[in-house]
Amino acid sequence: VGATLFGLPSKGWAQEAQDHSAAQLAKHVIETSPEGEVRAALEAFDNYSYHHELGMHLGTEKGLLIEAAVQQGLPANGPAFVLETGCHAGDGTLRAIAAMSGRQGSKLVSTEANPGWLKAAERIVGHAAKNSGVTFLPRKLAEDADFGEFLDTLIKDNHFSRLDTVILDQDQSRFLDQLKAILKRGLLKPGATLYVDNVKTKAGRLRKYLDFVSAGAGNGFETKVVEIAEPYPDAVAISTFVGSHTEPRVREEV
Repeated sequence: VGATLFGLPSKGWAQEAQDHSAAQLAKHVIETSPEGEVRAALEAFDNYSYHHELGMHLGTEKGLLIEAAVQQGLPANGPAFVLETGCHAGDGTLRAIAAMSGRQGSKLVSTEANPGWLKAAERIVGHAAKNSGVTFLPRKLAEDADFGEFLDTLIKDNHFSRLDTVILDQDQSRFLDQLKAILKRGLLKPGATLYVDNVKTKAGRLRKYLDFVSAGAGNGFETKVVEIAEPYPDAVAISTFVGSHTEPRVREEV
């Protein structure tokens, strides 16, 4: 039997505490914001995370940039299709839905490796995004899962045949391989956008990804990096797939 801390097994204690905090956060959002009000849910989410020092909130700057990226990637008309990896407790998810709201038939697939966080996101989004016109499809996805296989399943199940925006926020060391898997399946059309967080705080892990999506790399992307001041100094990268006369150079098999 392992050692205990405050009556809880020391092994996994921190994770249990985080899962409990996420559950309490979801409870607060549901109890203090009206059903179907995304903006009210975001305000309740941010306030609770900030005042309880949970570190679960992205902050207004990053949130608005997610909205801008999704808005930019929307097709001229009809439904939108968005993939988000690493949704945590769902505030970034709500930002995406705010930008997609009213596009009937739209779908948002959000993944998370932590089942406690995914459950919290499912509860929060289910409460806040009711009648938004967006179908929310939460999926548990381990960080080391076969991402290509995951995409193939989503395509087979008719959840999407294209992606208008991809939000990557899980394991930064896997972003490039994940993007290559998306490109290999032809899921990005000209005008589609990519949003990537932690460009400063995880710069080493993101170097190869950022090199690949730079305009000079010739892989069909234009990328801008935006500095962020809160909730801590950081930067995000928003890339636009512009396509090219030739296929993007995907050199490695996925």
